[in-house]
Amino acid sequence: MSKLCLRAIKDGKDRNRYCGPSVISALTDLTTGQAARLIRLMYGRTAIRGSASHEVLGALKACNIDHTRWTKPGVRLNRTNGPTLAKWLQLSKEDRTAGRVFLIIAGWHWQLVSGRRYTCGIVRDIVSIRDKRVKRRARVADVWELTSDNVTMPKIDVSKPKPKTSAYHHFRKLIRQYPEFGLSYEIERYRDGGPHEYYVSMSCELEDLAAQMKHELWDEHYCRDANEVLDRMERMVEFGKEYYPTLSK
Repeated sequence: MSKLCLRAIKDGKDRNRYCGPSVISALTDLTTGQAARLIRLMYGRTAIRGSASHEVLGALKACNIDHTRWTKPGVRLNRTNGPTLAKWLQLSKEDRTAGRVFLIIAGWHWQLVSGRRYTCGIVRDIVSIRDKRVKRRARVADVWELTSDNVTMPKIDVSKPKPKTSAYHHFRKLIRQYPEFGLSYEIERYRDGGPHEYYVSMSCELEDLAAQMKHELWDEHYCRDANEVLDRMERMVEFGKEYYPTLSK
């Protein structure tokens, strides 16, 4: 890929608008949706609406980005009475040379600074540290310098998964695909609130043939759920493909 630098924050179709995935996207080729998915997969999260330090730093490490906590003698960073972002920018002036990138938590918000350039999930553009949108009065809780000589994509597959097709969709497709087999189903619901059942059948000709042959499909008509309906219909299709040609002559 390339060396570490601030990049445009990228949103895919599954955009995540929160600041953790945004700073990851600004340092890698990941979209914010992919960055959020990386955190979820690495740490078992169900949704990303906020992210802890170890999660963001761990996700960056998965992209071959290392971190070192920034320190300065006499400077204590914390949320209550630590230096403001404006003060930290003064304190770190000698450190913020060209090409060095700093990840900052200030005002419960992830931010990136490199030299005099700034970005975050709210501003989203790469702007000057003097930009009016930069919350310079926020207290700085922690800072890390980030380094990498080769930013990579994570080994974990963070592509957006294709939606799972339901069993219902599959057996409805079989009904449309093989009209000659007369596949059908009915839902039987019970007044006492018990689980409903499906009654599944083939055309009269195929049903009669199954009865004559004493085939397993002859007396299997009730199914408890859509998965069982799909299984039965798939076996009906196999039966129809084998015997329907002889019936249609």
